[in-house]
Amino acid sequence: APVLERSWARKSGIGWVGKNANLITRQSGSFYFLAEIICDLELMPDHATTDHCGTCRKCIDACPTNAIVSEKLVDGSKCISYATIELKDAIPDYFKDKMDDWMFGCDVCQDVCPWNRFSAPHQQGKFKPNEALKNFKKGEWRELTQELFSEIFRKSPVKRTKFTGLKRNIEFLEASSERD
Repeated sequence: APVLERSWARKSGIGWVGKNANLITRQSGSFYFLAEIICDLELMPDHATTDHCGTCRKCIDACPTNAIVSEKLVDGSKCISYATIELKDAIPDYFKDKMDDWMFGCDVCQDVCPWNRFSAPHQQGKFKPNEALKNFKKGEWRELTQELFSEIFRKSPVKRTKFTGLKRNIEFLEASSERD
């Protein structure tokens, strides 16, 4: 069954749910991974953290598709991350000219969050991008084959969208840029 790790993390005092619906901590912002240990031990509970977003609206105002429809509520059907990762059908026309070259996911709401100024780059080698990807040009993405996709994304979350999904995303971005 799904584990509601964000809710559990909030209740445990790790952080608060920001207006962008991500869990934010004072120490790391929202750039980190959550993990759970499910056990039957009796543990002393911590207390929830207070919200520290205040009047800030940077994430809401910066969202290129207006997917953050109200504080802490994201309309998945408008979210670039949903469209490029989870959606299995064609990307709706609604996204034309709004994706800013995001072909897998989107971090705009996190990139503008003031709390992320406290985040530090990870030191985990397993999370470093494949070196081959760092210098890819648009034409190389266009020519991506199933074999190369399987090789460079072997242990990557990009596999979640599958080769056909990533190609769909690339073609959608190309079609959008051709109209410009």
